[in-house]
Amino acid sequence: MNSIVDLARSRLWLLLPLGMLVAIAGALPVHHPGYMDAEYYFATAGELSSGSGLSEPFLWNYLDDPAGLPHPSHRYWMPLTTFLAAAGTLVFGDGFRAAQAVFVFMAGILPYVTARIALILNRREGDAWLAGLLACAPGFYLPFLLTSDTFTPFAILGAGVLWGAAQVGHRPTLVGWLVLGILAGLGHLTRADGILLLAPILLVLLRFGHSRWLALAAVLLGYTAIMAPWFARNLQSSGVLLSPGAVRGLWLLRYDELFSYPAGILTPQRWLESGLGAILAARLSAAWSNLQSLIAVNGLVFLLPLMLIGIWRKRREILVQCSMAYLVVLVLAMTVVFPFAGMRGGLFHSSVALMPVLWSLAPTGLEAVVQWGSRRRGWDARQAKAFFGSAAVLLAAAMTAAIASGKLSKGVQGLSEWSMGAATYGAVGGKLAALDRSDPIVAVNNPPGFTLATGLRAVVIPDGPPETLQAVVRRYGVSWVVLEQDHPVGLETLYTRPEQAAWLELKEVLLDIRGRRVLLLRVRPMAGES
Repeated sequence: MNSIVDLARSRLWLLLPLGMLVAIAGALPVHHPGYMDAEYYFATAGELSSGSGLSEPFLWNYLDDPAGLPHPSHRYWMPLTTFLAAAGTLVFGDGFRAAQAVFVFMAGILPYVTARIALILNRREGDAWLAGLLACAPGFYLPFLLTSDTFTPFAILGAGVLWGAAQVGHRPTLVGWLVLGILAGLGHLTRADGILLLAPILLVLLRFGHSRWLALAAVLLGYTAIMAPWFARNLQSSGVLLSPGAVRGLWLLRYDELFSYPAGILTPQRWLESGLGAILAARLSAAWSNLQSLIAVNGLVFLLPLMLIGIWRKRREILVQCSMAYLVVLVLAMTVVFPFAGMRGGLFHSSVALMPVLWSLAPTGLEAVVQWGSRRRGWDARQAKAFFGSAAVLLAAAMTAAIASGKLSKGVQGLSEWSMGAATYGAVGGKLAALDRSDPIVAVNNPPGFTLATGLRAVVIPDGPPETLQAVVRRYGVSWVVLEQDHPVGLETLYTRPEQAAWLELKEVLLDIRGRRVLLLRVRPMAGES
């Protein structure tokens, strides 16, 4: 390796304190998980660290036909993020900040990881710095990287798999294949679709001859060493290797059916009977939505052309080929197999694994543009690259700040959009405490967030008409229904005229932080109930 690369190695460590500074500054206004996914991982981390194990005092879907509360956790989502958040609370104490510290640390090292990948691809110190600085301004990803969600661990693990596959592709060893299997296993333990990280590994495996099967055995050994305990847990708790909820998710006809009750209505026959037109329309809609996400989120619009040029120029690099293999299988999965999950955040979540490589390819694209300008326009190549590189970082930083400000800046009643849901549920919990001194189970839109805000057990309001809600209420012993403006279409009449439901009693009408009605409906006992 030449002297420039050696010099870069000695200087790139400066991205570690810079990345940590940016991550800590960005995390300051993120003082709450912010949305249901992150609240789920933080809530289950609290259960785990308190000695309750992998258990949840709420139900956020009915896909596995839950028997009641408490319920085995992670029957849909994977557990590694919960383990990381629990580790934070065990080391740093109770509270969200303690759990958040783990994710802030990983976000802080992401620019350095990106710079090292760029150094491998481009062999230039300036390109590595530019890539690392772009990672310091991650656009739409910023607040999500700093909360208790899968974004940061999946970015690190995904980058590790892609980088590792390229390294093993150049210098194959059994230890290297084993480590790749371990990283893929950890990726799967982070996200259900993390199993797709095996695709770039298999691509590299196909390049080998007589040692291919031995390498595959090493990969599977590493993967199984990580995933076998989780498979065993699933077999013990549900009788299947993978989540039963994920399988039923294949047969959704619209996103809100994720909250169907009973989940047994989600069948292949019903899905086929919906008609080819409906099935194709959903996938075309997902394709369009996912394309927009790739342009705006992953490419930050203005960086996308540079990334695409970089992909083309580096198309023979194993790292780029592995990254594109992962991108292809991910987009297909989130468009064809799970279109509704893809449109509602699945692609956003899982494509974060590609971001270190994409940031690393942007300087390659910029180099090509500068070379063109130097030939056609007489630009000074050094000055042009410095100018446009600086402009790219400043524009990315400005866009990141604007996007984060929209979510995290204080607005109504001094609260950010990120914190409004928790504040509303806190107010609802206070009113319920005054109305009911028992330990009721409550039906709400966001059970993990509600439980965190109030300490009460909760189940999700199901998709469907009032009769479906009533069936859930009776089965799970629900005492209160909290009906917000954002409710299933089938409950519109209940929201506007709650007095028509004889089995419910309107006890209070609150206003959420945005001034919208929140109905507190008490469930009337059935004949013979106390």
